[in-house]
Parts: sequence; structure tokens; C-alpha cells
Amino acid sequence: MRDKGAKLIALMQTTLGGTIFVYQGEEIGMRNAPTSWDISEEYKDIETINYWKKCQKLYRDDAEQMAFGKRVIHMKARDHARTPMQWEPKKNAGFCEPDVKPWMRVMDDYEIINAETQMNDKSAELSIWQFWRRGLKDRKEHADVFVYGDYQEVSPDDENIFAYIRTSDAGDKWLAVLNFSGKAKEWTLPADVEFWAC
Repeated sequence: MRDKGAKLIALMQTTLGGTIFVYQGEEIGMRNAPTSWDISEEYKDIETINYWKKCQKLYRDDAEQMAFGKRVIHMKARDHARTPMQWEPKKNAGFCEPDVKPWMRVMDDYEIINAETQMNDKSAELSIWQFWRRGLKDRKEHADVFVYGDYQEVSPDDENIFAYIRTSDAGDKWLAVLNFSGKAKEWTLPADVEFWAC
């Protein structure tokens, strides 16, 4: 499911207008730090550390408030984007030499989620890295649509489907239909939307 979600986000980012920001590891589907990590030991961001210390001081006897504090950190901590880049399936993920301690803990899944493995993946389905690469190539090739084209949202009332049409000045149209529900979902193009497939 992680692969599908990462590709969904890649497709959205490469087909919407504006400047794309791909944070370190996003292009290979790196995950956030797991909730099992000890916040006091593993997190380095000073705001996170100060927030956690405040939670411990104010709520150490309130399990519900402490759990809420952990959820806030898991959702908002900046360290999620700062874990060492996972370059290869070797100790320290290729971020630094195996005998060097990285500045922050390497994610435990580096043997599976890493750039080298995804770049060399020969399976029929594109890896996340390969999907990003193709999306960026298509975006560059069709910049008149994906970078500079007009945007028309389709079905804005469907909370699970984000659908839109991108149109170039020359009239070329591309339809993106993104299903954020996590389940197979039927979707019908609204009758008032003019679009044809080729």
C-alpha cells in the first residue's frame, strides 16, 4: 500500500502546476519515523525535544495527554524529513561509512527501501523512484499542460476523489483522477465535463 500511496502523491505533484518540492527520500517512498522510536533518544529537532519535555513535565501522570503529545510529534516533527537518505541496502544505508555513527538513526527498513534497489528494479511494475522519474520526464515533455496549462477541478464534492483536467493553450487536455480512499472506487466523469480519451 505504501508504494501505491507514494505513486499517487507523485502523480499529483507532477501533474499539478507550480514548483515541485520533492523532499529527501520522498522519491523512494521513505516513511516517517515509526511511533515505536523513543522520542527522547531518537529525535534531534529542538522544537520537538522542547515540546516533548514540556509534555513530560505537564502531563507525566496523564497517559491520555502523553499519547496525544506523541501523536502530535508523529504528525508534525521535522525530523521525519531529516532521517539519513537511504542510498543502498548496506549498514547506514550508504549515508555514511559503516563504522561511522550517522547524526540521526537510519530507518530500520533501509534494506528494502533504498535508491539503489529501486533504480535497478527490473520488475514489471515501476518502483517509486522509476515512477517519479517517468512523471518528471512527462512533466518536462508536456510542460505546456502540466506546468503552464489551465486547471479545472472535476467532482469537487467527492471527498475521496481528486480529479482535474489540465489544458494547454493549444487545447491539449489531460485528465487526472486520483483516488485517496485506499479502496477500489467507481467514478464517472460528470456529464457537464467535456473530455475525450484517445
